[in-house]
Amino acid sequence: GTSTILTGLESNSTYFVWVSAEIRGAGVQGPYSLSVSSGIPGSPTNLTIYLPPGLCDQLIVTWMAPSRSSTGGSGLSVKYKVYRENDLIHTMLIVTNTTWSDLTANTQYNVRIVAFNDLGDGGEVTGMGKTRPKAPPISSLSASSSTQLIITLTAPTISSALTYKCTLTTTVSGL
Repeated sequence: GTSTILTGLESNSTYFVWVSAEIRGAGVQGPYSLSVSSGIPGSPTNLTIYLPPGLCDQLIVTWMAPSRSSTGGSGLSVKYKVYRENDLIHTMLIVTNTTWSDLTANTQYNVRIVAFNDLGDGGEVTGMGKTRPKAPPISSLSASSSTQLIITLTAPTISSALTYKCTLTTTVSGL
C-alpha cells in the first residue's frame, strides 16, 4: 500500500482530503472528511465548593463538564478524578458533583478535579473550600428567674475570632 503522514494539524479541527490516482484515466476521488481530535478532554469549568446549611463537617463540590469541543472526540466518555489534597477520593462517570462528609471542622481543603477518558488524563480545575468551626459545647444552662436563662459556653481555642448566636425556641408539652 501507499501511505503518507500529514503533520501540523490542529486539535479539534476537521480536514478534507482528496485522493487522486492517475491509473488508466481514473480521476480524483473524494473529498474524504477527517476529524482530528486531541484525544484527551479539556478542563472542567465552574468549580464551586460550598458548605451545606447548618453543617460544619461537610463540603459540597460541583463542576461543569469540559466544553463539547474539548471532550476528546466522539465516542469517548469523559470521566473525573476527584482529589482532596493529593489523595484520590472518587473516580466518577458523568456525575459532576460530590458531597464530602466527616471532615474536620474549621479546616481548609484543596480540591482538584481532573477530566480523563480512555486515552488519558486531560485538563484539570482546582479550588479551595473551608469547613465551619463547630459550635461550642454548652457547659451549663440555668434559669436565673422565670424570665431569664443563663447559658455558659466553653469556647474553643482557635486563632480567629468567632461570633456566637443563641436562638431560643419554646416547646409546649401536653397539648
